[in-house]
Amino acid sequence: MREGLWAKRNFGDSRADRLALLFFLLMLFFTAYNLFFGRYNLTEIKKMKDNMGELDKKLKALKNENMKLEEELELAEKDSDFQLEKLVREKMQLQRPNERILLFKE
Repeated sequence: MREGLWAKRNFGDSRADRLALLFFLLMLFFTAYNLFFGRYNLTEIKKMKDNMGELDKKLKALKNENMKLEEELELAEKDSDFQLEKLVREKMQLQRPNERILLFKE
């Protein structure tokens, strides 16, 4: 019988093999535990992704609103008298003498 590098042997015969198997099984257990019961388990990750989608929608809406406000600011800076009068008439519902304001229900 040949002993040496190419000799056949069964897995688990030596203490090192058992230790490697034990280490592998422990790592498998801890990975599965963290996947289902850890701080960032599958359900938490799903909730975070859903929340991120909602936040992305809010971010897009706020960017659009910001763009509109910037355009309004540019217009106000270009023609300040007209924009000031428009603001006073629409928001504060003020009027010039001898004018009437008509309000419509929406």
